[in-house]
Parts: sequence; C-alpha cells; structure tokens
Amino acid sequence: MAIAAVFAFASCEDFLDSENFSEANTNNYPASPDDLNKELAALYGVMNQFSTNPLQTPWFVNYIMSDDANGAGGTGDVESHAVAHLMTNKADLYDAAWHNTYVGIARANAIIGAVDAFDWTGNEKTRNQLLGEAYFMRGLFYLWGSQFWGDIPAYWQPAAPDPCPQVSAEEVIYPHILADFVSASNLMTHGSTTRGDGHATKAAAEGFLGRAYLFYEGFYKKMGEIAAANPAPVALPEQEGVTDPNLTKDQVANYLKDAIDNGGYSLVEDFRLLWQYTNPLTAPDYAFVKDLADQGKFWAGNGNSEEMFQVQYMNAGSWNGTIGMGFCNQVSLYCGLRCDADENSHANGDVETFPFGQGWGQGVINSNLWDEWPNNDPRKKATILNGPEEFNGNFFYTTSCSEETGYYNKKWMPVTAMSSTWSDHNNAYTWWGVWRAANTETEAPNGNSFQGDHFADIILLRLADVMLMHSEITGTNTEMNKVRKRAGLSDIPYSWANIKSERRFELAGEGLRFNDLRRWSGKDGGANCEAAQALQKQAGSRIYYTGFYEKQLKHGSTGWAQRYARTDGFLPKPPAQISYYSNEEILKQNPGWYDEQTDWNMPGTPTY
Repeated sequence: MAIAAVFAFASCEDFLDSENFSEANTNNYPASPDDLNKELAALYGVMNQFSTNPLQTPWFVNYIMSDDANGAGGTGDVESHAVAHLMTNKADLYDAAWHNTYVGIARANAIIGAVDAFDWTGNEKTRNQLLGEAYFMRGLFYLWGSQFWGDIPAYWQPAAPDPCPQVSAEEVIYPHILADFVSASNLMTHGSTTRGDGHATKAAAEGFLGRAYLFYEGFYKKMGEIAAANPAPVALPEQEGVTDPNLTKDQVANYLKDAIDNGGYSLVEDFRLLWQYTNPLTAPDYAFVKDLADQGKFWAGNGNSEEMFQVQYMNAGSWNGTIGMGFCNQVSLYCGLRCDADENSHANGDVETFPFGQGWGQGVINSNLWDEWPNNDPRKKATILNGPEEFNGNFFYTTSCSEETGYYNKKWMPVTAMSSTWSDHNNAYTWWGVWRAANTETEAPNGNSFQGDHFADIILLRLADVMLMHSEITGTNTEMNKVRKRAGLSDIPYSWANIKSERRFELAGEGLRFNDLRRWSGKDGGANCEAAQALQKQAGSRIYYTGFYEKQLKHGSTGWAQRYARTDGFLPKPPAQISYYSNEEILKQNPGWYDEQTDWNMPGTPTY
C-alpha cells in the first residue's frame, strides 16, 4: 500500500531542473499493468484507512445514527453520543471521513485514467475486470460521500480541478454513481475473481446499483413505494460500459435478478452461521448454537457464500503508525461489553459472559428494537444479545456506562472461547487470539488480544439484502420469502409495510437502517416524516446511566425529529474545508450545522 499510495501525490518535476529517478510519481507511475494492480490494492486499502476510527466509517456512523442503536459507551464518550444524536461536539468530527473519501476517489480516477496507457491485446478480460473494479470503487466512495454530505465537490478525471466546487448530488453526482455501477456490472464477468478475495465482483456491482438507485429515487425523487411508482429513466453520463444512456427501474430489477441467479452466491443455510459466534472454538460450548455444533456446522467464515462485498482485516493491527489499527476490525472492540466494573467491582467479558468479550460498550442496541421485534422470529436472539437474560444475572452495568441498555449487537461483538486465557486479556483472549496462539507464532497485535484480535469482515453487501431489494423494486414476494424461509418463517404477501419490516429485522445492526429510513421518507421530509418519527421514538427508551438507575433516553438538544428535519440526515462538511475557500459557490455548509441556532452542538454527554 505504501508503494501504491505514491500516485496520489503530484509530481514536482515542473518546479525542478532535474528528473526524479528514485521515487514514483504521476509522471513515471504506473509504468506497467502490474503497477495498476498495485494501485488497485491501494484503492481497496482506503477502506482500512477508514477503519482506523469506526466513528469515521459509513458503516458504524450510519448504524448509531439510526434507531437501531445508541451511541452509548462511557460518560466521557461525547463523540459517539454526538453522532447518535445528529449533533457534533467538535469542528473536526468528520475530517478523516472526508479525507478518506477523496483519497478513494482520487485513486479510482487515477486507475480509470491510466488503464489504456498500456497494450492489453490478448488480455482484454483482465483489463476490463480491473477497470470495472475501479469504476465500482469510485461509485462506492461517491455513494458514501453523497449520503454523508449531499452536494459535494466532484470530478471524474485523473486530476482534480482547483478549485473543485461542489455540485448537485441529485442532478450530477447520482447519475454518475449509477453509471459507475452500470459500467462495473457490464465490464466485469461472473466468476472472474475468487469469491471472498476482497475484490469487487459483477454481482456486487449489480447489488450496489440497486442500493444507489433505490436511495436516489426514494430520497431525491420522493417516489415512496418504488414498486408502485413509475419513475422516469435516469439519464446516465457517457462512459465505457454504459451501453444504454437511460437507466430504467426494470433494468435495475434485471441487474438485481442477475446477481441473485448468476452471481455464484447463495444464502448460508442457517442465519446464525453468518456470525462469528458459531466458530468451531466457541460453538460447542455456547448453548444458543450448540445444536449447530452437534451437527458439525460452524461459522461460514469470512468471504462466505452470502458475502458479496466486505471490508477485510488481517493480523497486523497496531496503535503505532498512521493506519495501524485499520488492519483489525475495531468495530468489534467498540461494540464489546463495556469493560469497566460495576459498583461491586464486577466486570463483563470473563467466563461469566461467555462467549462475548470486553470492549468499549458503544453502539448498544436501542431497547425499542428489542421490544418491537416479534419473539417468534429466530433472527431476534441471533442478532441481539440480551445480557441480563442470556448471562443469568451475570451481566454488569458499569459505573461509567451511559445510554447503556444491556442489549448488544451480536453481529459485530468480540467473541471468546472457553479455552481463552481469562486471567490475561492481553494474550489468547478472543477466539481469534486463541486460534492465533495455537496456529501461528505471531504475537498478539499490540501485545493485546482484547483490543487487537478482531478479524471478522465488515459485511457491506450480502445476498439477502439484494434479494430484499429485488422484492422491493418489483413488488413481488418470491425473493423476500426465500429470506424468510432461511430464518424458519412462513411466507407472507408483498406489501410496502412487509418489505420494510423484513429489511429492518434481517439487516438489523448492519448499518443500513438509517439510509433506508431516509429513502422511505424523501428529501425535505420534515419532523413528521417516517425517518424523523422513527428516530424520535428513541426518546424515553430504557437506558442505564453510571450503572445504577433505569432511566429514559433523552436527546442532547431539541430532539431527534427536529435535528433530522433541520439536516435531512446529512452530516456537517468539515468547517476547515469551508473556511479554506470562504466561498459558498465552491463549498457551502449543509443546513442545520454551525448556524445561529445551537441545537447542533453537544458540549458534553447528557446526564440523567
């Protein structure tokens, strides 16, 4: 990655009287197709740069901004509370997210611009796959950036103009996003990469095309129930891979169907097998999944048959270096059981709370989700840890906790094994740490298994999501009921209410709910729209504060509905970027942020 990153820097040759022969720059790199593969690796590596701080990532930020989760953590974790309350506690809250978004865009543009500098005769398929992946990643970064900030600076050439003014997300950026996913879908072929190797695939591009299209038509065009709507074709910009300049709803449905039928993916047999608590070092001792272990069925693993695109990690996390902790799944650390002690010096994360490990207690499940989820749905307890119930009274509300519920996200939590070194969380503590100690000579990252041994993928797209999108866009129940059947549930007819419910429960805790609510509400929905009202229901939900008292969650300012109405769910653009230009025609702050009202400012954690 360090080698590949150099192409993002401009050459100094124009300003010097000698040529640089020792370092790569945009004048001498890439020099071969192999260099493009290195640049592609660096492009994927941007997701690890994001991962250095979960509160800068699209997956974790969107998760705690939704009604699925509370910011939680400790009384001093003002940042997580600010994100969850649609507020901010500091001017640079999202600076790294902004920076990483544009690093990704720059790297994708560089590959797209350089691909035909070489002769690909006889290797056209390789060339098209590489180009398709670059289009995919550019579309992904623009999708994340525009969902975070709306109208943003945008360009599609190897070099950015200076200045690079913001443009309309609705009129300019989204047609380009859709075009990028169409290009990626048409340039790549099914089976051209090994499933789970970290590369984008044709089916993944088709799935993200559906996600981007549904958001565009729902949020910006306010189509409401897309199956009953008749949206106008989207005019796509001209670029390689776009064979039809007008993208229709039926075409998107066909892309989704192709991903389902021909992408080479399949639903994992049992919903629980998607999540790492069914790994072979843990499952035999975990009563909730012992039935699977007794049948010899264990975790489907990273890159399994249902995962279509993911963030991958490796055993190299370290607090040292710029992006060291981006190589382990810090979301697991953030979502672990709050690691301080209660008033009686009892702590979570030891054998009493097997198989779930210690962490920082952020992103706990909001109690409303537990209450509103039918008990006859097996996905409920497969997704949500009810600590007091499942640990038979051995769950402890720590004296430092804030917005704690006792409900945790099993999909993202750290997992332990009964063979863990319980007395020393710095060594073989998580199940990954136990496996590492038994199978490698590698020491624990940072010398600390509790913080560093987390390598489960962050799943960004899986087949069940694509199947539900297909049912939603076509108004049919076939794919939706296949997803329900996997969970052991009976068939139901298609309705907008039913597909919304299925998405909420099948995909709970995966960071998709917030933007689902936004697209079902439409832009400028106000305080009474579905998204605003769903978020407002968090007010009054059950929480614990500093370990002792059952309280009711309250907003840090005017309320979730009001904050959503003021912002439409968009984040503040970094004030440093705004100040740099001091020209609203180049970059303008989003409504609801840094204005004469102060409801955006969270100076400290709410007290209860």
